[in-house]
Order: sequence, then C-alpha cells, then structure tokens
Amino acid sequence: MTTHKQMSRTRKLAMAGILPIAALSLAGCNSTSGTEEGADVEDVVEEDDAVDAESGPYDGVYDTDFYEAYDSYVGEEVTLSADVNEIVSEKSFTIAGTDDTTVEALLVLADGQMEEVTPGLTVSVTGTVMESFDLPTVEEETGLDLDDEAFVDFDGENYVVAESVDTSVDADS
Repeated sequence: MTTHKQMSRTRKLAMAGILPIAALSLAGCNSTSGTEEGADVEDVVEEDDAVDAESGPYDGVYDTDFYEAYDSYVGEEVTLSADVNEIVSEKSFTIAGTDDTTVEALLVLADGQMEEVTPGLTVSVTGTVMESFDLPTVEEETGLDLDDEAFVDFDGENYVVAESVDTSVDADS
C-alpha cells in the first residue's frame, strides 16, 4: 500500500510542476513572433521578397550562384542567360559561365525550335534543369536522335532541356 501512495504522491508533484510550465508556454503563443519595435513596412516587405525570390524559378545569369545551387533547381524550369560556348549538334550546345566565374560549361538540349546559335552569342535559355546525362534515357524522354560520339563527354553531367532559346538577348544582360 505504501508503494501505491508514494506513486500517487509522485504523480501529483509531477503534475504540479508541469502545469505551471505548460501554462507559461501557452501564454507565450500569440499571432506575432518577436517584437516589431523599430521595424517598418519596407523591412517586412524586403524580407518577404527575399523569401519569394528563393522559392521561385531562377531567372538570371548562368554564374557561380546558380552553379552552386544547381541541385535545388533539378526538375524546375529556369531561364539562364549566358554565352554559347560550343555547338555540340544541330539540337544542342553548351553555355559558359560569366567572365568572372569558373563554372563548368552546361549542356543545353533544344527540345523545340533552335534558332541560329553560334559560339560567343549571348542567349537566354528557358528549360528544365536535369542531372546525370544518360544518352539512351535522354533520347527516349526528349524524342531526339543524338549522335552517340558527340555526347560521350557529357555522360553523368548536368544539363538543361530547353523549351526555348532566345538569341535576341542583349550581350550585357
């Protein structure tokens, strides 16, 4: 019997200790987090814009920032501006990073119409970010018939399947 009374007393003491903590925890929950003292609307809006920009599709220059975050864009549609580095086939080419970066060239496969693209031309590519180029899989998924020898060096590399290639891009963008 004394064991039962001791357990009952222990439970009561535990509950007496937990209840005030739980009440204080709930009292701390309200509709705002932190103090808004010293903050103005511009500060709040800028923070929201930064979050939206990170979660939205990428639209910018093929540079170190994009290259380092590449994995986060896999499967997403992006728009990249860059200079054409090399023509691989009539439906593919590589783009180079900006002059101030050391990013690797990125393979672009033109799933649709590809206008006249030449090395050194600045283009804007809109397409889906892909990883681990595998020629048979790419041919099956895109319906393109690609020259095996031309793509040997791209096996396992990142690439973009372009829906559009805009060659009317200003070289300064």
